[in-house]
Amino acid sequence: MKACFIIRPGKGNPLYLTPFVDPKTAVAWGEDEEIKWHASTGLTAHEKDDALFTLYSQIDRGVDRWIQDARYLPRLLLSAAMFLLIYFFFSLAIRDPIPMVDELVLASGAAIGTAIFLSKRDKKGEMAMKRRLELKQNASRCDFAIEESIAYYEEYIDTCAHFDTLELADRLANVDDRQLPQFSPQEELPVELEHMLTELFMQYMRLQRKKLYAMHLRVLEENQVGKDADALGARLVKLAMRQELDLPLLAFMVMMSKRNR
Repeated sequence: MKACFIIRPGKGNPLYLTPFVDPKTAVAWGEDEEIKWHASTGLTAHEKDDALFTLYSQIDRGVDRWIQDARYLPRLLLSAAMFLLIYFFFSLAIRDPIPMVDELVLASGAAIGTAIFLSKRDKKGEMAMKRRLELKQNASRCDFAIEESIAYYEEYIDTCAHFDTLELADRLANVDDRQLPQFSPQEELPVELEHMLTELFMQYMRLQRKKLYAMHLRVLEENQVGKDADALGARLVKLAMRQELDLPLLAFMVMMSKRNR
C-alpha cells in the first residue's frame, strides 16, 4: 500500500505528500497498489480534487522520466547516427574555407534535434500512454482515511507560526540555549505511519523546497556543533524578512528530523 498525507497548516496552503513526488522511482510504481490518503479530518470536495490533481501531475512526470530512461539507448544511437551522417555528408559534399567547423555545428544541431524529437515522440507513444492510463486509473480509486493524530503535527506548525520572526529564528539557532517548542502529542501516530509521514515530508522538501531543505540541514549541523548561533539567527531573520524562508515550516522540519534520529 502507498500512503499519502495531507498536512494543513493554519496559514498557507496544504501540503500534499505522496510517494510519487520523485520521478526517478517511477520504474517501481505498481498499477495495482492500493493508495490511501491520510488527513486529520474529512476532506472537502476541493481538497479531494487537489489530491487527485497532485497524483495525476506526479504520475505524468514520472512516466515521462520512465520512458526516457527506458528509451535512452535507442535515442542515443539514433542521435549518434544522425551526427555521423550529417558530418560526413557535408564533409564530402561541400567544400568550405574553414574545415570541420561547419560540419560539427550542423551535425551537432541535427543530433540534438533528433534527440529532442525522439524524446517527445516517446512521451506520446503507446507504451507511455498505456502506463500513464493504468497508473491514473489506479490513482482514481484511492481511499481517504481520517487520522486524528495528524492534527498534532499541524498544531505544531501553527504554534511556531505564533512566535514573532526574531524569537523563532533565535530558537532555531539555539541563541542563548533557547529551544524550539517540544512536540508532545496527546495521541501518537502508529509508528509505521509516522515513519512514512517523515520520509515523504523530507522527500517533498528535498525535491520541491530545496532552499528550505538545505537550510534545515545547516540548522541541524550548527545546532550539533554549537557555535555561530547568533550569525545563524541573523541569517534566518534576513531570509524570513525577504519571504525567502518559511520559518514555521523550517521549525517543523528540524523537529521531525531530531525526533526521528
